Formats: sequence, C-alpha cells, structure tokens
Amino acid sequence: MNLNEIELLQDLAKGNSRAFTYVVDIYQERLLYFSLHYLNDQEMAKDIVQDVFSIIWEDREKFYKVNNLSSWLFTLTKNQCLKKIEQIKVRQKHISKLQYRYLNLTQDSLSQLDTSPFIFNEINSIIIQTLEKLPPQSRCIFEMSRLENKKNREIADELNISIKTVEAGITKALKLLRPALKRYLAIVFF
Repeated sequence: MNLNEIELLQDLAKGNSRAFTYVVDIYQERLLYFSLHYLNDQEMAKDIVQDVFSIIWEDREKFYKVNNLSSWLFTLTKNQCLKKIEQIKVRQKHISKLQYRYLNLTQDSLSQLDTSPFIFNEINSIIIQTLEKLPPQSRCIFEMSRLENKKNREIADELNISIKTVEAGITKALKLLRPALKRYLAIVFF
C-alpha cells in the first residue's frame, strides 16, 4: 500500500467528503461491472454499488483498519451480492412453493371434475327447465344469443326491439341460470 492510499484511507476515516467522492469516482464503475457479472441485472447491480458506498460512508471509521482499499471494496461488494442472491433464492423458493400448491389444487379440482355424458345431459336438462321459466321474449333472446351466437345488434334488428331490451333479456336469463347451474359452473363456463 503506497503513501497516497494510506492518506486517502485516513481522510475517509475522518469523514472527508472529497476523499469519499474520489473513491466513488475511481471504483463505482468497477464495482458495478463486478456486481453485474454475478447478478446479471443492471438495476440490482446499481443498488448493490449504492449500498456498498452507503456502508463505506456510514462505517468510515473502519478505514483505519483497512490494509488494501481495492480488496476491501470488492469484499464488501461480494458480500452484498451474496446477500442479494440469497434473497433471490428465498423468493424463488417461495414462488415455487406457491406454484406447486396452485398446481396441486388445480390437479385435485380437475381430477374431481365429472365430465361424463350423464353430467352433460343433466346440465342440458337444467338449462331447458330454467329457460321454460322465462317469459317467451327473454327465452328467445337468450337462445339467439347463446345458442345461435348472434350479436345483440342482430337480435335487436331481427326482433325489432332495442339493444337495451336484448341486454335485459340476457341478464334475466343469466340470473336464473347461475344458481340453477351452480354445481356445474366449471363445465358450463367453458
């Protein structure tokens, strides 16, 4: 370690802001590339370097004990990178557990879903019975919309009614069908 580095470290330890700025100017880019190499994320690497310089300023009294400035700065940066990687690992592990749980729930739900012809016949029967409870115009509107796949404008033009009346008829039918088909919503939805 040369005399200039010893003086620089002593100035840093005393809280000399010019010495600190000098260190930032010299090492910021180097530490950024070092962090970027291991984290592979520009923003994280910038955050790490900023954290390192914050630590340096907050713990500047420790500069009296430093023998090699470069070594100390890269060691600080390495340790901050290791902390960040550990945080990422924990987050990924948590996300993986949540994804695993979600897949298990989906698998359980799907395996319990009955797609037999009996169920489809039952659904069809419920739809027919429920639609019979509707006024004739609402039933006609719903059948044209859902069974014939006609747009609201087409239905309104064909029946010579307003679009609002078409929307009201569909809404009325859906209000009756939802509770009647509650057990079969997963199948009916698709």
